[in-house]
Amino acid sequence: MAKASMLGRQVVIFISMYTGYTFYVLNRKAFSFAMPVLLREGLTKSELGLIASSQTTAYAISKFVGGVLSDKIPSNVFFSMGLLLSGICVITFTGYSAVGLFAFLWFLNGIAQGAGWPACAKLLARWYSPSRFGTYWGILSTSMNVAGSVGPVAATYIIVNYDWRASFHILGISSCLIAVISLFAIKNSPSEVGLEEFVTENHLKNKGDSPSVAASSTWRDLIRSPFLWILSLIILIIFGIRTGANDWGQLYLIQEKGQSQYIGSAYMSSLEVGGIIGSIIAGYIADKFIEKKLPGSTTNPRMPVMLVFVMLVSVSLHLTVFHVTPQSSVLWINSLGFSLGFGLYGPVALYGVVAVESVPFHLSGTSHAIVGLGANVGGVLAGLPLSYIAKYFDWSGAFFVMEVLSLATILLMIATRNVSTIMVPEKTKAE
Repeated sequence: MAKASMLGRQVVIFISMYTGYTFYVLNRKAFSFAMPVLLREGLTKSELGLIASSQTTAYAISKFVGGVLSDKIPSNVFFSMGLLLSGICVITFTGYSAVGLFAFLWFLNGIAQGAGWPACAKLLARWYSPSRFGTYWGILSTSMNVAGSVGPVAATYIIVNYDWRASFHILGISSCLIAVISLFAIKNSPSEVGLEEFVTENHLKNKGDSPSVAASSTWRDLIRSPFLWILSLIILIIFGIRTGANDWGQLYLIQEKGQSQYIGSAYMSSLEVGGIIGSIIAGYIADKFIEKKLPGSTTNPRMPVMLVFVMLVSVSLHLTVFHVTPQSSVLWINSLGFSLGFGLYGPVALYGVVAVESVPFHLSGTSHAIVGLGANVGGVLAGLPLSYIAKYFDWSGAFFVMEVLSLATILLMIATRNVSTIMVPEKTKAE
């Protein structure tokens, strides 16, 4: 009976998180869906850029702050209030036409966005055992891909048949309703409803720490961990490559490889599909490695899985740079897009799992926030800095740089494979 009750709760909570986070992403992308119409209505490209940048800046800040706050605020409240505020911003956006107000509201939307994933990370750690943690994390992360693929089609249909304000109203109202439902459907931990906890096994036994050691550790202990910065550097590079491939891949194929816009779009779709499958498979395989982890081991079995996926990224980039020509078949190009997405999204799905499970539970949000900051920096570097490389060395040069960086990441992961992934210094234990 207890197992059935636990399973039922897990299903309800996971569906709530998946649906809610899909709407988080749709709210984040709503403005980009409406850009062509807003451009025709009189907004300039620089004004569109200002509005988009206001959200990007706010989101970069709020992702870090949100990770820290997730250690202090109940997860169901944090998740629901963030989605509610985001929905209200989307609805309110339709009532104005001044660029300054547009930018302000979209900045607030970016602030609200920072509550989504940190709350999900805490809930996943609470509600799912270590042997299934990575699998559920990977599946939940595909909500981003679903929003990125379904969102443009749905938004375009509503905008064409009604207008952009109608699409914002539907999205905003739906988000507010889902936020209210999530507040009551999501429970912060199994013990809240009289069920057995997973977190003790996940954050104490799995790392060999005693409860007193775990409780006494602070963010100061965390930032002294070498592995924290190694993981941050790895995901900085991987996230930078992912952002570069997403932002510039289609343009690269069209401008320098002589491919059509149709093939470029198909390549990007293949990258997303590969990302969905890669996220799920990476989580599943890593969970199998966790099940076989030796007692007393100080390294995380998920790291070798990440290494294999990064190797696939390197191979895919090499083949894209040196073995794609104007005569290359659609199948070959789409296969490269699929393999690149598969390789990139695997580590992207796993880094958060590693960051969360390598620390005591009360620091998991902070750990995820710091490592996530590395991902944000990588995303920024894939923008203007990478475009400057392309300006002087063409897009082939930019993609070759990404290949070299992937090889450097492989070497880094091999060289640091024996570094302890336990982010609690020995002196804390001695004390």
